[in-house]
Amino acid sequence: MKATRKIRLKAQLKVLLVSALVTEVAALCFSIVTQAATGEVFPAAFGLFSAVTLALAHRWVMVDVGNAFQAAVSKHHVLLEGTPPHITQIDSSCPRRWFVLLHIQLHPELIDSDFA
Repeated sequence: MKATRKIRLKAQLKVLLVSALVTEVAALCFSIVTQAATGEVFPAAFGLFSAVTLALAHRWVMVDVGNAFQAAVSKHHVLLEGTPPHITQIDSSCPRRWFVLLHIQLHPELIDSDFA
């Protein structure tokens, strides 16, 4: 397996795990509220809620990762050079650094032009 693919798959797994964690917390809250209100949780409603929440959480994480990277580039916490652009420096005090690094892992061609 190519290095690019491994890096990207690991990053996608991280996004999926964060999305699943958000879904689990939301599902727990949903379960507690519905059990308190009605005394039971319908499996179909619970499954639908979890599926929709997972999709929304995944999209939310992906958008947040992209926004963090764009903000870091615009505030010069991440320096890009060349065409196509590749990263030359990441500031150690970069805000939301984990999200920025996750974006870079999702786009390994930013690390080195040989990955493209």
